[in-house]
Amino acid sequence: MSEFLRTVFGKFELRVRKGYYYVEDGFWIKVEGNRVRLGMTDYLQRTVGDAAFIELVKKGTRVEKQTEIGTLETAKAAISILSPVSGTVEEVNGMLDERPELVNSDPYGEGWFVVLAPNSLENDLETLMTADDYFKLMLKKLETEHTTVGA
Repeated sequence: MSEFLRTVFGKFELRVRKGYYYVEDGFWIKVEGNRVRLGMTDYLQRTVGDAAFIELVKKGTRVEKQTEIGTLETAKAAISILSPVSGTVEEVNGMLDERPELVNSDPYGEGWFVVLAPNSLENDLETLMTADDYFKLMLKKLETEHTTVGA
């Protein structure tokens, strides 16, 4: 059984990791005990292009749900990274300083942004999408927006 839901769009395979939670704007969280790891989806990294620079908040920063915790710059756009949960930043992915391309090559692995200690995880999870829900949303976006993925 695959750990991903997959579809092919043009020449690209797009994946959604099972067992993660998602928000409509293309970010995911992975629950790890009493913490959550935050990153961006394969779909989002394909549509915004190659990461050139990533700036994230500092360890210890308190964040509210849907507030900016960083920015990702590509040749195409500057993207605000919004936190899907409220909490405190416990860890920041320092590898992205030197290797921002990790968000493109491994968006569900080494390309993660931060680890948070959430304030109210159960409440926050109620507002997030499952992998199946996000996969359906992604397919709908592909059909309706005619996105040139990866171009």
